[in-house]
Amino acid sequence: MARTRGQRLAGAGAAALLTALGTVVTFGGATPVAAAGGAQAAGAQLKAEHIMNTYYIPKYRASAPDEGPTEYRISLKATGRAADGEPLTVKNVKVNIDLAVLKGKARVAWENTGYHCKRSGTLMTCALGDIQGALFTPFRLLPEPGAALGPAGDMNITVTSTNAPTVRHTTHVVMGAPVLTARQSKPLTEVQPGSELRVTPAFGNKGDTAIDDSFLVLLTTEEATLRTQYSNCHYDKAVAPTKALCELPGPLPAGAAVETDGPLTAVVDKTAMYGKVHYTVLRAHDPLGNTLLPASSPRGTGGPLGVRPVDGSGDDFTPSAYWKAEMAGDTLDFSTNQINDLQAVGFTIKGKIGQVVDTQVPYPRNFKGGLIRVKLPAGVSLVPNKEGDHPSEDFYCSYAPQGNGLVDCYGILDRNTYLRARIDKRVPGAQGSVSAESDPAIDPNQENNTAPVKVEYIG
Repeated sequence: MARTRGQRLAGAGAAALLTALGTVVTFGGATPVAAAGGAQAAGAQLKAEHIMNTYYIPKYRASAPDEGPTEYRISLKATGRAADGEPLTVKNVKVNIDLAVLKGKARVAWENTGYHCKRSGTLMTCALGDIQGALFTPFRLLPEPGAALGPAGDMNITVTSTNAPTVRHTTHVVMGAPVLTARQSKPLTEVQPGSELRVTPAFGNKGDTAIDDSFLVLLTTEEATLRTQYSNCHYDKAVAPTKALCELPGPLPAGAAVETDGPLTAVVDKTAMYGKVHYTVLRAHDPLGNTLLPASSPRGTGGPLGVRPVDGSGDDFTPSAYWKAEMAGDTLDFSTNQINDLQAVGFTIKGKIGQVVDTQVPYPRNFKGGLIRVKLPAGVSLVPNKEGDHPSEDFYCSYAPQGNGLVDCYGILDRNTYLRARIDKRVPGAQGSVSAESDPAIDPNQENNTAPVKVEYIG
C-alpha cells in the first residue's frame, strides 16, 4: 500500500488499538521504563514512536464543560542494544512542549506529575530521567469558551537527552473536532459453517470539523477467514488471512457519512460455533502502530475498494467512547448452527516405555459437563488415582464399570480432568478414542462426538 502524506509523517506508531481491542487508558499512565545499568554502546538513539500529527480540540459547550479532546500521548523508545546485550538507556531525557498555541483557546486542566511534567509560562517540561522507553500523557486540556473553530497553529515538541540526538515533532492544533462514528451491526444466528459473511463498513462524522485526510479500515476476524478481494487492501497472509488493512479516500465533512462500495467477505470456519468480524476506522494521518501491515504484505487481487455516501444521522452510527476524533468501530458477532454440536477433541499420551504419565483430557467443544469416555490405546493401561495421591480439586479418570479397557472421566467446566496411565509397551499404530454423548434430537451430527487418542513414544 502506498504511504500517504500522513503515514510518512507519522511513521509506525506504538500505541495499542485501545478502544477497538477493549483497552481503556486513563490520564496518568505508568511510570517510565526503568533504565538498565549496562555498558552503553556508542550512538544511542531515541525514537518517537508515536506523537499525534493533528490534535483536535472540541468546541466548548456549556452543557458539557468538562469534555476535553482525546488523550494526547507520547511514545518514546531507545533503539539498539548495549555492549552487554541489554537494551540501550538514553539518559536525562526531557520532553519540552511549547503550549503557546493554546493561549485563549484551551487551558491545561491536568498535568502529569507522575512523569514530572511541570509548566513555566507556556512551556511544559517532563523530566523522564534515564529511560529505555516511555508511553505517557503529559497533560489534559479543556477548551476555552469563545475559541473560534479552525486551524489554531502548531504545538512543537522537543525531546533532549545527554547521550542521544534531539528529537523534534510538530503537532497541528485544530479547534473543533470530528466525531468518527461507525454503523453498528446486529448479531447473526444460525450461520452455516463454510458460508460467506459480507461486511460493508460504514462510518460518519457527527462532529463540527471535517477530516481532510484519507482513512484506514482495519478488519480482523475470529473463526473466519477473509477473501483477498481489493487492490487497495493489504492482507496478513496470502491464503486464509484474518486481518486486512484498506486505505479509503477522504475527505469526510462534518455531518457526512459513507460506506464502502463493496463488501469485505469473510468465510466462516467449518468448525465454528461462535465468531466475530471486527472493523476499525482511523484517520490515515495518525495511524496506530499495530494497525499497519508491512508494505510487502500481499494485496488483494481485484479492483480498488471505494466509498459511497449514506445517511449517517441515525442512532446506529455511534462513536467510540474514548477516541471520538481518532477512531470508531463495529463488531459483527455471529453464531452458527453448530452451537449445539458437541465435538470431541482428541489428545496424545506422551512418555517413555514403562513411564506413568498424567495427561489432561480436553473437554469437547460445546461441552457443558458430564461423562467423557476413553478407550485406551493398545499397550497403555490406567493407573487408578488413590485417594490423597493428588490433593487438589482436579478430577482423575477411573475404569468404567463394564470393563473392556474403557475409562470414565468426569468433567466440570471450572476444573481439569486428567488421565493417569502407564505406557506398558510399544504397539505400532496404537490408537484409542475419546467420546461424549449428546442428544441426537438437538445434535444430529453424532460422528464428531468421537475423536482419536494416540500414543507418542519418547526415546
